[in-house]
Amino acid sequence: MDYKKHIEGLQNNSYKDFRVLYYAYAGNLYGFVFGLVKSNSLAKDIVQETFIKVWTNRRNIDANQSFKSYLFKISQNLVVDNFRKQMANPVFENYLDYSEELFTENDIEQHIDFDMFTKRLEMAKHKLTPRQREIFELNKEQGISVPEIAVRLNIHEQTIYNQLSTAMRLLKKEIGIFGFFFFSLFFN
Repeated sequence: MDYKKHIEGLQNNSYKDFRVLYYAYAGNLYGFVFGLVKSNSLAKDIVQETFIKVWTNRRNIDANQSFKSYLFKISQNLVVDNFRKQMANPVFENYLDYSEELFTENDIEQHIDFDMFTKRLEMAKHKLTPRQREIFELNKEQGISVPEIAVRLNIHEQTIYNQLSTAMRLLKKEIGIFGFFFFSLFFN
Protein backbone atom coordinates (compact mmCIF):
# COMPACT_ATOMS: atom_id res chain seq x y z
CA MET A 1 0.00 0.00 0.00
CA ASP A 2 1.25 3.48 -0.86
CA TYR A 3 1.24 5.79 2.15
CA LYS A 4 2.55 8.86 0.33
CA LYS A 5 -0.70 10.81 0.83
CA HIS A 6 -0.58 10.02 4.56
CA ILE A 7 3.03 11.18 4.77
CA GLU A 8 2.05 14.42 3.04
CA GLY A 9 -0.86 14.74 5.47
CA LEU A 10 1.52 14.18 8.36
CA GLN A 11 3.76 16.94 7.03
CA ASN A 12 0.69 19.22 7.19
CA ASN A 13 0.05 18.38 10.86
CA SER A 14 -2.67 15.75 10.30
CA TYR A 15 -2.89 13.63 13.41
CA LYS A 16 -5.27 11.32 11.54
CA ASP A 17 -2.58 10.56 8.94
CA PHE A 18 -0.02 10.13 11.71
CA ARG A 19 -2.26 7.48 13.30
CA VAL A 20 -2.67 5.67 9.96
CA LEU A 21 1.12 5.52 9.59
CA TYR A 22 1.54 4.47 13.20
CA TYR A 23 -0.87 1.55 12.88
CA ALA A 24 0.63 0.57 9.52
CA TYR A 25 4.23 0.38 10.75
CA ALA A 26 4.33 0.03 14.55
CA GLY A 27 3.95 -3.75 14.57
CA ASN A 28 6.80 -4.45 12.16
CA LEU A 29 8.96 -1.85 13.84
CA TYR A 30 8.32 -3.45 17.24
CA GLY A 31 9.38 -6.85 15.86
CA PHE A 32 12.58 -5.37 14.46
CA VAL A 33 13.46 -3.56 17.70
CA PHE A 34 12.53 -6.52 19.91
CA GLY A 35 14.84 -8.70 17.82
CA LEU A 36 17.70 -6.37 18.75
CA VAL A 37 16.98 -5.59 22.40
CA LYS A 38 15.15 -8.75 23.56
CA SER A 39 13.06 -6.69 25.97
CA ASN A 40 9.34 -6.11 25.59
CA SER A 41 9.24 -2.86 27.56
CA LEU A 42 12.39 -1.43 25.97
CA ALA A 43 11.15 -2.33 22.48
CA LYS A 44 7.83 -0.58 23.18
CA ASP A 45 9.67 2.50 24.51
CA ILE A 46 11.91 2.68 21.45
CA VAL A 47 8.95 2.32 19.06
CA GLN A 48 7.14 5.08 20.95
CA GLU A 49 10.21 7.31 20.89
CA THR A 50 10.65 6.64 17.17
CA PHE A 51 7.13 7.88 16.45
CA ILE A 52 7.63 10.88 18.72
CA LYS A 53 10.64 11.78 16.57
CA VAL A 54 8.55 11.27 13.45
CA TRP A 55 5.92 13.69 14.77
CA THR A 56 8.54 16.20 15.90
CA ASN A 57 10.35 16.11 12.54
CA ARG A 58 7.25 15.64 10.38
CA ARG A 59 7.92 18.66 8.17
CA ASN A 60 11.36 17.38 7.19
CA ILE A 61 10.20 13.93 6.04
CA ASP A 62 10.67 13.32 2.33
CA ALA A 63 7.45 11.77 1.02
CA ASN A 64 9.37 10.45 -2.02
CA GLN A 65 11.75 8.39 0.11
CA SER A 66 10.99 5.10 1.85
CA PHE A 67 9.12 5.92 5.06
CA LYS A 68 9.79 2.41 6.35
CA SER A 69 13.56 2.90 5.94
CA TYR A 70 13.27 6.25 7.68
CA LEU A 71 11.50 4.65 10.66
CA PHE A 72 13.90 1.74 10.92
CA LYS A 73 16.93 4.04 10.79
CA ILE A 74 15.55 6.18 13.63
CA SER A 75 14.83 3.12 15.76
CA GLN A 76 18.22 1.57 14.96
CA ASN A 77 19.92 4.77 16.16
CA LEU A 78 17.82 4.73 19.32
CA VAL A 79 18.80 1.10 19.99
CA VAL A 80 22.50 1.92 19.57
CA ASP A 81 22.15 4.99 21.82
CA ASN A 82 20.41 2.84 24.42
CA PHE A 83 23.16 0.20 24.34
CA ARG A 84 25.83 2.86 24.71
CA LYS A 85 24.06 4.32 27.74
CA GLN A 86 23.71 0.88 29.28
CA MET A 87 27.38 0.10 28.74
CA ALA A 88 28.31 3.23 30.69
CA ASN A 89 25.97 2.35 33.57
CA PRO A 90 27.62 0.60 36.56
CA VAL A 91 24.40 -1.30 37.19
CA PHE A 92 24.63 -2.72 33.69
CA GLU A 93 28.19 -3.88 34.38
CA ASN A 94 26.87 -5.77 37.42
CA TYR A 95 24.12 -7.22 35.24
CA LEU A 96 26.69 -8.42 32.71
CA ASP A 97 28.70 -10.08 35.47
CA TYR A 98 25.56 -11.71 36.85
CA SER A 99 24.26 -12.86 33.47
CA GLU A 100 27.64 -14.33 32.61
CA GLU A 101 27.21 -16.68 35.58
CA LEU A 102 23.79 -17.75 34.25
CA PHE A 103 24.86 -18.74 30.73
CA THR A 104 22.81 -21.37 29.01
CA GLU A 105 23.96 -23.28 25.93
CA ASN A 106 22.13 -20.88 23.60
CA ASP A 107 23.79 -17.89 25.24
CA ILE A 108 27.25 -19.37 24.78
CA GLU A 109 26.98 -18.86 21.02
CA GLN A 110 26.35 -15.12 21.50
CA HIS A 111 29.24 -14.93 23.99
CA ILE A 112 31.53 -16.66 21.50
CA ASP A 113 30.54 -14.14 18.82
CA PHE A 114 31.60 -11.28 21.09
CA ASP A 115 34.81 -13.10 22.01
CA MET A 116 35.58 -13.63 18.33
CA PHE A 117 34.94 -9.96 17.69
CA THR A 118 37.38 -8.89 20.39
CA LYS A 119 40.02 -11.32 19.06
CA ARG A 120 39.58 -9.99 15.53
CA LEU A 121 39.77 -6.42 16.80
CA GLU A 122 43.03 -7.15 18.61
CA MET A 123 44.49 -8.78 15.49
CA ALA A 124 43.34 -5.87 13.34
CA LYS A 125 44.87 -3.32 15.75
CA HIS A 126 48.27 -4.91 15.10
CA LYS A 127 47.99 -3.72 11.49
CA LEU A 128 47.81 -0.11 12.62
CA THR A 129 50.91 2.02 13.00
CA PRO A 130 51.99 2.42 16.64
CA ARG A 131 50.70 6.03 16.65
CA GLN A 132 47.32 5.06 15.11
CA ARG A 133 46.91 2.28 17.64
CA GLU A 134 47.79 4.57 20.54
CA ILE A 135 45.33 7.24 19.39
CA PHE A 136 42.59 4.68 18.72
CA GLU A 137 42.98 3.09 22.16
CA LEU A 138 43.10 6.44 23.96
CA ASN A 139 40.02 7.79 22.19
CA LYS A 140 37.79 4.80 21.49
CA GLU A 141 38.69 2.45 24.31
CA GLN A 142 39.63 4.81 27.12
CA GLY A 143 37.20 7.60 26.14
CA ILE A 144 39.78 10.39 26.15
CA SER A 145 38.74 13.39 24.05
CA VAL A 146 40.69 14.54 21.01
CA PRO A 147 41.79 17.83 22.67
CA GLU A 148 43.09 15.90 25.70
CA ILE A 149 44.98 13.49 23.46
CA ALA A 150 46.49 16.42 21.54
CA VAL A 151 47.85 17.87 24.79
CA ARG A 152 49.02 14.49 26.08
CA LEU A 153 50.84 13.55 22.84
CA ASN A 154 51.86 17.10 21.92
CA ILE A 155 50.36 16.93 18.42
CA HIS A 156 47.67 18.88 16.55
CA GLU A 157 44.03 17.88 16.92
CA GLN A 158 43.68 17.58 13.14
CA THR A 159 46.48 15.01 13.13
CA ILE A 160 44.54 13.00 15.68
CA TYR A 161 41.34 13.20 13.60
CA ASN A 162 43.29 12.07 10.51
CA GLN A 163 44.91 9.16 12.38
CA LEU A 164 41.56 8.10 13.88
CA SER A 165 39.85 8.22 10.50
CA THR A 166 42.56 6.09 8.91
CA ALA A 167 42.55 3.65 11.83
CA MET A 168 38.76 3.29 11.78
CA ARG A 169 38.72 2.60 8.03
CA LEU A 170 41.44 -0.04 8.36
CA LEU A 171 39.84 -1.70 11.39
CA LYS A 172 36.40 -1.87 9.75
CA LYS A 173 37.99 -3.42 6.67
CA GLU A 174 39.96 -5.95 8.72
CA ILE A 175 37.05 -6.93 10.97
CA GLY A 176 34.70 -7.18 8.02
CA ILE A 177 31.02 -8.01 8.00
CA PHE A 178 31.46 -10.42 10.92
CA GLY A 179 32.08 -7.73 13.48
CA PHE A 180 30.40 -4.77 11.86
CA PHE A 181 27.50 -4.66 14.36
CA PHE A 182 29.79 -4.81 17.39
CA PHE A 183 32.20 -2.33 15.82
CA SER A 184 29.48 0.21 15.01
CA LEU A 185 27.94 -0.28 18.43
CA PHE A 186 31.10 0.49 20.37
CA PHE A 187 33.24 2.70 18.17
CA ASN A 188 31.12 5.02 15.99
